[in-house]
Parts: sequence; C-alpha cells; structure tokens
Amino acid sequence: MPSPSAAPLSEYPYGHRARIGYTSPPLTTEVFPYEFYRMVPAGVTLVITTLAIVVRSKEEVDQSYETSMRAAREMAAAGVDIIVLGGVPINLSRGAANADQIVRDLEAELKVKVSTSTSAQAAAAKALGCKKVVVCQPYEKSETERIAGYATHFGCEVLGATGWGAAFNQIGRIPRHAAIDMGRELMRKHPDADSIFFPSPHWPTAGALDVLEREFGVNCMAAHQAIVWDALRRCGIKDRIDGFGRLFREF
Repeated sequence: MPSPSAAPLSEYPYGHRARIGYTSPPLTTEVFPYEFYRMVPAGVTLVITTLAIVVRSKEEVDQSYETSMRAAREMAAAGVDIIVLGGVPINLSRGAANADQIVRDLEAELKVKVSTSTSAQAAAAKALGCKKVVVCQPYEKSETERIAGYATHFGCEVLGATGWGAAFNQIGRIPRHAAIDMGRELMRKHPDADSIFFPSPHWPTAGALDVLEREFGVNCMAAHQAIVWDALRRCGIKDRIDGFGRLFREF
C-alpha cells in the first residue's frame, strides 16, 4: 500500500498506521476508549473486546482470562497489529511466570505482537527510571495496599498510597481532578518519591500527568498511558506526543 501522503486519506482505513487490540476487563468500558483517542496520533485505532469484570470476584477474573484468550485469537483473525491483554489481576491470575509464557505462546501461535497491561507498565517504569513511587488508585480504600503492591512487579519501592473510594462499576464517574488531588496529597507526604503511579486504565488520569510532573519534578505513569505508549512503540510508531507526560515526549 502506498503511503497516505501519496493518495487521499479516504482511500485508507482509519487504522492505516496501527490497529491496537485491547481486551478490556470492565464489562462496561467507558474511559479507556475516550482517553485512548485523546492520546494517539491520527491513523491509529482501537479494537476492543470487553471482558466480564463487574465486582472483581475470582470467578469473574477466571472467566475474563478465558474470554481474553478467545478474544486474542479473534483480534488476530481481524488483522490487528498488536494485542494488549488488559487487567493486571487477570494477567497475573495464573502467576507472573505463566503470564510471560502465555505472551510467548500467543505470539508464536497467532503471528501477531502481544503485550499485557503488566508488561507495558513494567516497560514504562523502566524507561522513566521509576524507583521510589507513590500510588493513587481509584477504587475502595480497602483495596489500596493490594493495588499499590503491583508496583513491586515493576521493580519499584512504594513510599505511600491512597485510594479515591469508588466502586468498580462507578469509576467512570470519578471527576477529572481526582488524580491531581491525590497526587498532590501523596507528594506532600512523601517528597522523596521520584514517581507517581496511577493504576487502572479505566478512570480519568490523562489530564493529571503533565500538571503533576511540572509541579513536583517527578515522573507520572498511568496504566492507560503506559499501555498506549507501549503498543505504539511496539508497532513502530515513534511520534513524540505532548500533553501526556515524559513517557510520550521523550521515549
């Protein structure tokens, strides 16, 4: 196919640069597509399948794991350029080592690039050089310790963490200032932190990244940002994108 500059864009599919497949854990997915299209350059599209998560029970996680495997095969058949298996709890539900093996097996079977929410965030944390982090998570405060613990999978020490307090099926209603407010709260308590993490790609975080990086001189890494960045780079799209943190501007 000739480059888009050689012919009218109307002759090309929307995703002529990359079609990114994503298995989205929430049965009702709202924020992820919205912020995806805020971040990506023109010519990149999202191919999405929603899984079964409503209250994050073990039964739902197990069902979602199986559904994500089927969805990956269907996405490959549809011709996506990369498949991202969403949901750190789903990624790790069979063990971290098994998650890596599943990726290798799927890539060998499907002949398509495969990533996970976990591996994308680990790659982003490594690129940014995150070591001492604070974690802002959107769910019930009782979930804070568990969710903050995922940062250890990315090679980081957690200095502090907080939660907004939303039920899983209500995180799309979290106000856009929430991530900024929690980030400020934790940085004032833990000024030695070099990074702020925002787990879960299903609540509004995109608008907080540049604000907090400028205000505190730290790295900001959101799950959504990391997933999209990793997928773009693995598809060979190297555009430097302003407005969504150092990760997109510099790496």
